[in-house]
Amino acid sequence: MTVVTSAKSSARGRPPRAKAVLIAVVGLHLVAETALTPFLPQLFDRLYAIDDPGATGLYLWVCRIVGLAALPLWGLAARRWPLHRLVLAGLCGSAVLDLLLGMAPSYTAYTVISTAVVATNSALLLAYPAFIAEHRDEPGEGERARLAGVVSIVVVFHLSVVASTLVGTGVLALPQPQIGISAFAILDVALAVLAYRVLGRRETPDPDPDPAPDPAPEGDRQATGPAATRRPRLLLLAQVALIGLAFDFAVNVARPFFTEFAGTFGSGSVGAAALFFLPSVAALAVLPAVRRCHDVLGDRLLPLALLAGAAGYAWQAYATGLPGLVGGRVLFGVGLGLGQVAVELRTFRATGTSGPAFTGVETARSAGLLAAPLVATAAVSHDLALPLLIAAAVQVAGTALALRGMRGAPATRTAQPTRSTTSTTSTRPPEPTAPRTPTAPAPDPLPTRTYSEEIPR
Repeated sequence: MTVVTSAKSSARGRPPRAKAVLIAVVGLHLVAETALTPFLPQLFDRLYAIDDPGATGLYLWVCRIVGLAALPLWGLAARRWPLHRLVLAGLCGSAVLDLLLGMAPSYTAYTVISTAVVATNSALLLAYPAFIAEHRDEPGEGERARLAGVVSIVVVFHLSVVASTLVGTGVLALPQPQIGISAFAILDVALAVLAYRVLGRRETPDPDPDPAPDPAPEGDRQATGPAATRRPRLLLLAQVALIGLAFDFAVNVARPFFTEFAGTFGSGSVGAAALFFLPSVAALAVLPAVRRCHDVLGDRLLPLALLAGAAGYAWQAYATGLPGLVGGRVLFGVGLGLGQVAVELRTFRATGTSGPAFTGVETARSAGLLAAPLVATAAVSHDLALPLLIAAAVQVAGTALALRGMRGAPATRTAQPTRSTTSTTSTRPPEPTAPRTPTAPAPDPLPTRTYSEEIPR
């Protein structure tokens, strides 16, 4: 108890600069990571005269394989070295590799260097759970405190999507895009300096006084010990992982070839870029209302958001003109913004902000993304709109899982105050309660990825 109390007191005494730096690392990293993602087919055509969609699919698949393998390694390293050292190592390595990436003489060399970029950049993904953990001691500790952190990350994510799309458009418009690619090394160096000035003064990793998930509802608890609750907990974690997998897969299967799909409506390159980040603008517009939606809808927010996103995908696929495509993008954006918050809250409620449960769920979600570029590549060979229909179908499946996950779970409206064991109006003495069995301490924390696609520039 003494250790936990001192850790919390230390957390409360931290300056807010740590949160600012962590969210800056996440945001600027997202800009650099996703800037060229929607323009990879055009980039490979310009640089290496490769117009085969399979080249884009293979590139994304190889990069995600490497990213998936690197995540657990950085997580293991986080048990031995402070977070700021790992972030600095990743930033310094990325600076060198980004400089080399712009000089890649062939598609093969570009892919090989990109895999090294992915491996080093995976260290920066540790900033996401660290940022959420920084909110554990704010007023309204618990799910409402996590809600504030998750909403901040989602806002930064969508601002980064808008910024990165504009940056990617600018890089592709350069007479020599290689110069723009290598310029990302400057961003890496700036981030490294910022992280060193604030986080680099910490001698040891921050303690995590909240490694365990929120307690289960009273109705789900069993009095027969941990063995009786192991199977329901594993089922809950599997359910949360599948919901996140469906959400992430749907988003990523519809991304790689969307700008080409938008070009069939005569939007042009600038119009296609605007249509690409339009859902992020819609998500940013709806996020100020997410707290109210969460208070009113509780657990119902997740299936409703997923269903709205599925309807937006289908609307885009069947659009016959630009107005219909714009309407579908906006509806998808509304579901995307609310869905991201709801999915992460459901995940953190089941796993906590660190530990093996969080790692297992997030790794399963990352592993599922391996199929997204392959499915997208196979789908566009038949029809450019087919990835959108696949995304809609997968998100409908995620909606069904979210509805099933509501059974036996309390509505997460607002944190209720703890009831006193005595009453001010009743003279009846309190009933004795059975002593609680102490829970075993959680293993060492092992943070993992963020919303970012594990792909390089």
